Amino acid sequence: MKRILVLLLVLSVGISAFAAPSAADAALKGDLSIFAWLPDNPDIVVNWVDAFKARYPNVTLNSQMMTGQNLTENLQPRFASGNIPDVFSFELDPFSHSQVDAGKIADIGDTKAWAEMVPAMQASWTYNKVKYGISGGIATTLIYYNMDYFKKAGIAAPPKNWDEFLAACEKLKKVGIAPLVWYGGFPNMLSNGPLSWGLANYVYPNEPGVVKNMDTTKYDFSKNKGWLETYQKMDILNKKGYLMKGFTSTDYAAGQDLFNAGDAAMLFAGTWQAAYLIDKGSFQTGLFLPPWNNKGKELVVVNASETGWAVGKNGNEKLGKLLLDFMFYDNFNIYQNPRGSVSPFKSTKGNVLNGKLGTAMVELNKYPKFVDLWGRLLPTPAATESTTLAQSIYIDKTPEAVIPLITKAQNDWFATK
Repeated sequence: MKRILVLLLVLSVGISAFAAPSAADAALKGDLSIFAWLPDNPDIVVNWVDAFKARYPNVTLNSQMMTGQNLTENLQPRFASGNIPDVFSFELDPFSHSQVDAGKIADIGDTKAWAEMVPAMQASWTYNKVKYGISGGIATTLIYYNMDYFKKAGIAAPPKNWDEFLAACEKLKKVGIAPLVWYGGFPNMLSNGPLSWGLANYVYPNEPGVVKNMDTTKYDFSKNKGWLETYQKMDILNKKGYLMKGFTSTDYAAGQDLFNAGDAAMLFAGTWQAAYLIDKGSFQTGLFLPPWNNKGKELVVVNASETGWAVGKNGNEKLGKLLLDFMFYDNFNIYQNPRGSVSPFKSTKGNVLNGKLGTAMVELNKYPKFVDLWGRLLPTPAATESTTLAQSIYIDKTPEAVIPLITKAQNDWFATK
C-alpha cells in the first residue's frame, strides 16, 4: 500500500443554496436508493437527498440508514437475497472483496469522483482490477484529550510509549480524574482503536506476513504472542481502574458526549469524529497518536481509508454512478463539513479541516510503518468474533481464553474455502 499523503487546508465554507435544475436535469427520470452507514450524522444523507431532489426533481430517491454494530451485518442479508441497493456504504474488508468477486459491485472507474481521488485511495479501492469504491476520507484513530485535565494532573506532554501512557493514566487517577472514556458498548470502535493499534505494534512486528498467513493457512493465533498482548493491554486498563465507571455500556454517541462533558480525560476516537470532539466541551482539546508501542520500540501507526461508498451491479448502474458523483464530486462538502474528516480527493476546496487534526495527520505520516484497520485485515469470521470478544474480556473471559476462540473462528472459516 502506498504512503497516504494528506493535503492540509483549513477552510470555512457553507453549503450553497440549491440551484434550479437545468432542462436536461429536470427531464431525467428513474428510481434510486441509498443505504448508508453513518451512525455519527444521519442528517448528511437527508441533506444529500434534499440537494439531489432539487437538481433532479423527477428521479425518486429513497434512503435508509443502517443500524446495529457494523456495516457488514447490514449488507450480508441484502446481498444474499439479491436486494442490492444502488449506492451504499462499503468497506475494504474480505466480505466486500467477496462481493466484488461475485460480480455484485459496479466498476466506478469512469466516474468523476474516482478520477478525483488521490492515488493511494485509488489503490486501496481497487480489488482484482475492479475500481469498486469511493473513500469517505483518509482515516486513523487518535487519542483526544482534555488539555486542562492533563495540566491539573501535571502531565507536561502527551505520552510517547505504553509505559508513559500508563504513567499519565495513573497521574490522572490520583487527582480524581477518570483517565479514559471507553467504547465498551460499541465493539466497532474497540476494533478501530485499541485492537488496530495492538495489531500494528504487537502482531505485525513479529509477523510481517500475518495477513497472508491468515488467508492461506490454518492459522493458530497463539503462535504469535502479539495477539494475546493486544488483549492483555486492553485488560490492564480496566484492572488498573483507568476506564470510567459504566464503560461497558458506552456506545458511540455516549462516548462523545461523556468526553465533551469532561467525565474523563481521554477518548480513543476516529479522525471522522473530529468535528464532534475538538473544542466542543468547556476545555481545549488536544490530540496525539496512540502510544501503543512498547518502550524502546518505534511506533507502528494505523493509516487507512474511512468506510467508502459503492454502486450495486443491479441494472441501475448508470443512475447509481450519477448519484455517486453528485454525492462525492459535486457535493462532498455536505459529507465533509459537519464531520471535519480528512479528504481523500486531490482538491480540498470547500473542506473544513481543524488545524489540530491537520497537525496530528502530519505527525502520523512521519512514521514509515503502518497498517490498515483490524476488521479489514482478518478474515471476516475471525474479525467479527475477535471484535465481540474484545467486550467479553471486561465481562466473563480472560485474554488467554479469547485466543483459542478466535483460532476456532478462523479455522472453521478456512475449512470452507
